[in-house]
Amino acid sequence: MVAGMQRGRQFRILGALILVLSGRAGAVPAGSYAAPPAAESSAVKPGRTVRHWWERYRPARPTPESQWELIESLRGEGRLIRASRACLALLNAWPGSPQAPQAQLAYCRLLEQRGKPDKAFEEYQVLVDTFAGYFPYDEVLGRMYAIADDKATRPRRFLFFKFQAPEEAIPLFEKLIGNGAQWSRAAELQFRLGRIYEKSKQYDLAVDAYGQYIQRYPFGALAEQALFSQGLCGYRYARRHPVSDELRENAVALLQGFLDAYPYSDMAAQARACRDELQAELAASLFRQAAFYDKTARLARGEPARRRALEAARICYRRVEEEFPTSPESTRARARGDAIAAQLEPSP
Repeated sequence: MVAGMQRGRQFRILGALILVLSGRAGAVPAGSYAAPPAAESSAVKPGRTVRHWWERYRPARPTPESQWELIESLRGEGRLIRASRACLALLNAWPGSPQAPQAQLAYCRLLEQRGKPDKAFEEYQVLVDTFAGYFPYDEVLGRMYAIADDKATRPRRFLFFKFQAPEEAIPLFEKLIGNGAQWSRAAELQFRLGRIYEKSKQYDLAVDAYGQYIQRYPFGALAEQALFSQGLCGYRYARRHPVSDELRENAVALLQGFLDAYPYSDMAAQARACRDELQAELAASLFRQAAFYDKTARLARGEPARRRALEAARICYRRVEEEFPTSPESTRARARGDAIAAQLEPSP
């Protein structure tokens, strides 16, 4: 008899543990009523949000209206954790009710009050993705911006050193831009993305970010600075890879694009100096290539191979002459190109 009672007790404990681990057991205050989920209203048809099992609380009231009243009561009393759980319970039980967007927004604000900005930003994003049109758009994006800006500018400490880590805010900025490319602060965020990449010396990503700003906001307040910064980052990226003529050419094109658009800018002199430096390197590289073909022709075996090498050298010399007429190599390239052209002319 006693053994049977003990086994029965063990089974009940085991059953309770299974319910807890499966998320079916609710965090319901003692003496409160936990009703089964009511039929969902057709007012809102959001996509359901999958939450962790420990977030699947059961509602303490039989309807979404009364559950919302409980949430407001708990918030008014300053019981932030209980109010947060009540919000989750409403969302779990009635995700399609008119009160669901209010509960999601209240949950986000409660997380901020509880000092959990990262989780709050995540839940604000759930609000944007799931309840579009059922919340104050500008207010919510403003709160998300405040969290992202604080993450980008908040000073950090390590031992005796004080520093910032703005790159940690990049995913948040990207989500905000994705939420509304025409939002009033989206252009600013896109520019700040480029600046963060630039300061962290990720120049290739900075070029792309500034390019996105120019493409989306060609007449924006920061368009001139974005176009110059894009060219400058292209220049710095080319300097980091000195063997790549392709990167030099891309940087020259970006800098020339800035000079064409803003020839009288205060930044034009620096852009021009960077462009001229890269062009001088391109001219020298192209002249070396021509000289290599020229030398190959002298060492070639057979007339056909010699003529092919000379033709390649002639083309490179002409490019130096035409593309870089002010370079130191231009005069020598013209003279040697003419000499090769005379050699290649068919004999009478």
